[in-house]
Amino acid sequence: MLLAVVTADAAAQYQGWLIPPGGRDERSPVTSARSAATKGKALFAANCARCHGPEGKGNGTDSDHAADLTDDLRSSINPEGVLFYKVWNGHAVQLRVQIDDMPAFKDTLTRDDVWALVEHLKVLRTTTR
Repeated sequence: MLLAVVTADAAAQYQGWLIPPGGRDERSPVTSARSAATKGKALFAANCARCHGPEGKGNGTDSDHAADLTDDLRSSINPEGVLFYKVWNGHAVQLRVQIDDMPAFKDTLTRDDVWALVEHLKVLRTTTR
């Protein structure tokens, strides 16, 4: 019974997000976090800042509900692997028609690009504390 409760809680925290089995535990494969974060900063400005804001606070001009990516609670439930798959797969809400709540970037960015974004998000998390 306890296992069912724990499993349900873990699944609920990523409701609507496609995080594959083991994805939560994936780690960034980049060899130079600093250079990847620099590349990720440029990618963030081009692809993410309009919704999440330039500092990732969720206050971009194109969204009134984007997540604050620097929030401590989000940091604890969104390790590197989860961040990767959230950016890679995006988030769609199915109402009468599908609405892309957050676009998937798997068709526009490479896996290395998304990992670079993750490295930048890690920097955003530490610079806002």
